[in-house]
Amino acid sequence: MPGQPMPWPPPGPGHRKPKSKAGLVLVALVLVVLLIGAAGGGMYYFQLGPFGSKISADRKLEYVLQERFAANYRPTEGSDILTGHWWTDKYLVRSMPNQIVAYDLANGSTAYTVDTPNHGLCKASGQQSSKGYIAVLRGTRTQGCRQVTVVDITNGKVVWSKNLPPAGAPRPDLAGASYFPRLSHEPAILGDRLYIPTEKGTHILKVSDGSTIGTPPDPKEGKCYTTYVDVIDTTGFAYRNCSRHGGREGLHLTAFNPAGKPIYQWKLPVVGKRPWMLAGVLSANPLVVRAYNQQQSQIWRVDPKTGKHNVVVDLYRISRGPAPGDPCAIAGSDGLYDCPGQLVANDVLYLQHRLGASTRSTELRQGIAAYDVRSGKQLWLREWGEDHDVTPPIGVDGDGAPVVYLLPKEKDPGAVVRVDPANSGKMTAIATLPKAKRPDSRSLIASPEPGGLAWHNNRLAFLRIQINVKDAGDDATTILR
Repeated sequence: MPGQPMPWPPPGPGHRKPKSKAGLVLVALVLVVLLIGAAGGGMYYFQLGPFGSKISADRKLEYVLQERFAANYRPTEGSDILTGHWWTDKYLVRSMPNQIVAYDLANGSTAYTVDTPNHGLCKASGQQSSKGYIAVLRGTRTQGCRQVTVVDITNGKVVWSKNLPPAGAPRPDLAGASYFPRLSHEPAILGDRLYIPTEKGTHILKVSDGSTIGTPPDPKEGKCYTTYVDVIDTTGFAYRNCSRHGGREGLHLTAFNPAGKPIYQWKLPVVGKRPWMLAGVLSANPLVVRAYNQQQSQIWRVDPKTGKHNVVVDLYRISRGPAPGDPCAIAGSDGLYDCPGQLVANDVLYLQHRLGASTRSTELRQGIAAYDVRSGKQLWLREWGEDHDVTPPIGVDGDGAPVVYLLPKEKDPGAVVRVDPANSGKMTAIATLPKAKRPDSRSLIASPEPGGLAWHNNRLAFLRIQINVKDAGDDATTILR
């Protein structure tokens, strides 16, 4: 249970816990305070546990691996962005500077490394095929991502590698970076198909051998073309531009099955002269998307049969006030980006929610909010208390309940925490972490990166994703079980 009580509004500076005395039995109090939330009529909760107690759980995680970058590490082009990571029965496999590296989950040893030159800035597929194949784009900031390599992560072998032709270029010999995948483009795997998007259209290859299935259309034909692709479970999504003269008034989201057959197509609305655009798909069924225009940012539930949508969350921007967290990692313009900061389950959306500062601290706290995706109503808002922060959902437990990470603070350790959706988000620590070997702000345990935290089969992984020269010698990968 969480620590010291913190009602809403929180107590003033004079609030103190009682001093311990010999022979005095301290009775542990557990209190839940509810207030009607200002937004959507949801419930606000905080929890409190025994005075002066530390966070405890029946299980304590132990280190399997704590690897750091080399002290002389220098990114080739000033920085590396290493988002790719995958789980197998034996390994955690991840992108590292110009390599794919597998770590043995049993003992933390390096099982294999695969050289992937010029992979520091280009992305890899978020999915793996049924055979354990993943796709890695390679290239440079100025030239774009012009090569693709497919790796079998079950054994660390390269399956195939090839150069990509320019997409829709009138003269291939003069094609610049815009005709190839940008640094924000992520390849996607569904069935035996590998989708590699560009701003001019999408290459479709067989993931097993790299043979061509489909090519981007000739821009002179004036056809719709796909600029981003994502896959959620067994459904693919293509973000398509059917606008004339390079505008944004004809944007569509097309869902397709593993054979590439369209399931439905939804045209994004245009209000006046302001087209709505997408930043990501959060859920396939129900269809939940992150949409925005020049003035608004929202999360929608969409009925693809009617084309109608309802607003689930308004991502209003308040610099210091309470606000729901943006779940998507947007990189520049619109597209289908990773949205790791959320979970949709049983028609409920779970988001990290920024709370106001307490009287004990000027820092803003982070809790969890739940929203009914059908009505857009906020069901509840929960924080741990004691000025502790929790991350967005990092996975689910065996019952499908959201799991979040509770950041360490002062003498309290970090913890893996179960959020009970049937009990208004009540938080229970299911495992605690040992003290960080580096108890400073550069420790991944103390400061995990967005999208760099995963809970899988009772294993917790911390990954440093956005890397620059200042990260030389810092934590790169940490695994606990």
